[in-house]
Amino acid sequence: MSLLRAGRLAAVVGAVVVVALSACASPGGAGDGGGLEPPETDHQAVEQWATEVANAWSPTGDAWQRGYVPLQQPTAVDGTLVEEEKRALAAGWWESTATLPTTRPAAGTVLFRDGTLKLPLLSAAEAYQKMDQGDPPPCTEPSVPPVPDPSGGPDSSVSSAAGGDCVGLTTSAASLTTMELRTSRGVATVPAWRFEISGNRAVLLAAVADPAPVPSPAATPANRAVPPDMVSTQGVTSVEGFTLRYRLGVGACDRDITPIVVERPTVVVVAGAVTHDSGACTDQLLIEPVSVTLTEPLGDRPVLDGLNGTVLPVGVS
Repeated sequence: MSLLRAGRLAAVVGAVVVVALSACASPGGAGDGGGLEPPETDHQAVEQWATEVANAWSPTGDAWQRGYVPLQQPTAVDGTLVEEEKRALAAGWWESTATLPTTRPAAGTVLFRDGTLKLPLLSAAEAYQKMDQGDPPPCTEPSVPPVPDPSGGPDSSVSSAAGGDCVGLTTSAASLTTMELRTSRGVATVPAWRFEISGNRAVLLAAVADPAPVPSPAATPANRAVPPDMVSTQGVTSVEGFTLRYRLGVGACDRDITPIVVERPTVVVVAGAVTHDSGACTDQLLIEPVSVTLTEPLGDRPVLDGLNGTVLPVGVS
């Protein structure tokens, strides 16, 4: 049982998500039962929309230029996690065998290429609360029903082998260290709490208590509707050299999934275009991994969702 319960860590690590959405039931298209031929994907319209979002990007304010605005998920892993552990990290399944300090340390220093900034830090307990969503679900055997312990009781064990995603992460200690993080002022060295897990590994969480919020979304084209075959970006998973990987939210009957990228010297905008299939379709949103090749490394440029202009943090790869 976890010693602490609280916040959420908004990180998605490698899983395919399916949630209810009327992805294929727009009027006159797939799912309306009319059997109409779907319109062809208008890639030019989608790219033009994303281009206008890129042209509208113009961050203002003191925080973007002189503050601490993180553009990356605040976690890092020292070592290698197996798939079950990655899912546990994404779900926030944590336990602690240590008594974590509740007192905040002295202000920490964020080191940028163009200077430094002193900022208040979270305590180890507060940082842990941001990650801890609860315990993993009980382990069950997929094919053989578990046999309860004859002694009975809600906490009694079962005799069958464990199965399913019932693995959590357990921390035994926390210490203050640093990590590198993409920010509006480039890659910065940021104070971080290091939570030790088994196998001489650790999960790091940025320790700055009150980072500045990302700017408001860039303006989207006015006086016209979103292109019908444009889909939104669900998150940026990694950036490696010229390759940017992200996820698109598509319908169960969508096909010809096409990633779209628009680059400017100060921003990169990503989106996607699809063809909606005709006929009946289930109401689902599927997460489709895609990648694009940039003309130059991402560098300090933020990544925006072409559909709505929001800034997308780079996730854990």
